Amino acid sequence: MTEPDRAFGVVERTIRRRTFGTLSTLTRRGSPHATGVVYAVSPPSQPLMLYVTTRTTTVKVANIRTEPGVAFVIPVPHRGIPLFPPAAVQFQADATIVGADDTAALHAFEASWFHRRILGTEQHIVTEGANMCFIAIRPRRTLYTYGIGMSALDILRHPRQAISRIDLPAGR
Repeated sequence: MTEPDRAFGVVERTIRRRTFGTLSTLTRRGSPHATGVVYAVSPPSQPLMLYVTTRTTTVKVANIRTEPGVAFVIPVPHRGIPLFPPAAVQFQADATIVGADDTAALHAFEASWFHRRILGTEQHIVTEGANMCFIAIRPRRTLYTYGIGMSALDILRHPRQAISRIDLPAGR
């Protein structure tokens, strides 16, 4: 395995172990809009895709329909050191709105107990008068990281080494 593949593997495992991120979209007027979201990830055998369950009436959905370019940040807190800034994975991506019956999104959300609970909650909310959908988020070529795979002490000792960029391997 090459070094870039190993580095991507570390970042991909980090993305898969987390479930929360911040999705940033642009309004019609070009103003930023950021919101915390729970996400699920496509299977490792498929290209990297994140899915967010939501409703068709949300601001983020309206923004993506106008401008599909988004930014996504995944904070990775350091265990046992809550006051230390978290590590992070961040990237620009292209987002699309897919229906509540999208098989890839449903499969991602049915892969764990936690995600099944989130999906069930969203499905319950829509029974009260909204339409459920998913946001499919496909990272663009480069993922940027801060402190991924490093201890807090290593980050303090070597702060420049904490900053990294990882290109998505072909087909991922």
